[in-house]
Amino acid sequence: MQDRKDLKALIYQVAAATDRGQRMNAMIAPMYQNKLVEMNKLVEDLLPLSDEITQSSIEGEWELIYSSVELFRSSPFFLAIEKALNDKSKSDLFFKLHLLQVGSFGLSTVGRVGQYLNFNKGEMISTFDTTIFGLTTIPILGWFKLLPTFGGRVITLAKGLQLKDNILSMELEKTKVSEVDGLGKIPFVNSILMERWYPVKTVWKLLPWNKENPNCKINVIYVDEDLRIIRDMHGAMFIYIRPSIPLLDQKKN
Repeated sequence: MQDRKDLKALIYQVAAATDRGQRMNAMIAPMYQNKLVEMNKLVEDLLPLSDEITQSSIEGEWELIYSSVELFRSSPFFLAIEKALNDKSKSDLFFKLHLLQVGSFGLSTVGRVGQYLNFNKGEMISTFDTTIFGLTTIPILGWFKLLPTFGGRVITLAKGLQLKDNILSMELEKTKVSEVDGLGKIPFVNSILMERWYPVKTVWKLLPWNKENPNCKINVIYVDEDLRIIRDMHGAMFIYIRPSIPLLDQKKN
């Protein structure tokens, strides 16, 4: 059996070669299906080499490098939707429709995705960067951008963070969109929509099909000093590393 260092190096290679797993997503580009088998085997071999899964070993900041499903599904917002639907076929359809809506014509793409776990405060902050109009031109005829690039960072706060029997549980509280250095603010709506917390939990309770507060659970299956692997309620896998560059300014957020 390969040692932990070698297995992790191979995992990083597969994650990079498949664009964080998105090139294996049937909705995006169902390529490299052999890599899916390879990744699953590498993770299976790595699991017995995990450090003890404790609050201290998993707390702090993490950046997503691989997802077996859409990247945005690592957010507690979408994990809570998945739990509320409580049906894999329904949640898969919902997320496919969401992807088609926000990613039509490649106008919107997901950048860095991260999590910050703080057990002293009992909270998790989840983030993902999004860019709009990254590349906009007239095919064949145009060689210049028609529209400037805009974007922001979607930040979601979950409270009641707990770890028990390797299961992380939390309850969704609120979300906001913040400015990202280097990206222009979304025009016309930035003064209305950006840099404001929206009480998702309060609105959630008003929807008739939601029978409980927006909560979710994820299973931590592996951790070491710089790698963490989790699975959601239906087995989707997310792999995180410790980021070399902080994703969040904790004082600001």
